[in-house]
Amino acid sequence: MRPLSLLLVTLVLCTNVYSSQPTTKEFMANIESSKYDSYLYGLESGLDWANELTYREYKMEMFCKPNDFEVSASLLKDFIKREIVENASFYKKYENEPLIGLAFRNSYISNFSCE
Repeated sequence: MRPLSLLLVTLVLCTNVYSSQPTTKEFMANIESSKYDSYLYGLESGLDWANELTYREYKMEMFCKPNDFEVSASLLKDFIKREIVENASFYKKYENEPLIGLAFRNSYISNFSCE
């Protein structure tokens, strides 16, 4: 019974550590730190996967990032920061919402245009 109790307590504590995505405000407040680097790499993997799937199923690409293009966390942050600055009124209006994924996608579309 004791191992089961320890497992349940561990699960409850772990789920509270990262229970939500960062808001735009939180992300920008911590952009100079490495706090959200893993989160950014996860977004990048998911976006690359979604782009490949969209191409396979619909023959359409959202963005055309070169296959051998390696990105660092600092470059990803620069992309996102530029997107937020260029569309400041939108991101300011929704600064308490978790829109980093949207900013990430929009930055990839503008930086890796297929045209």
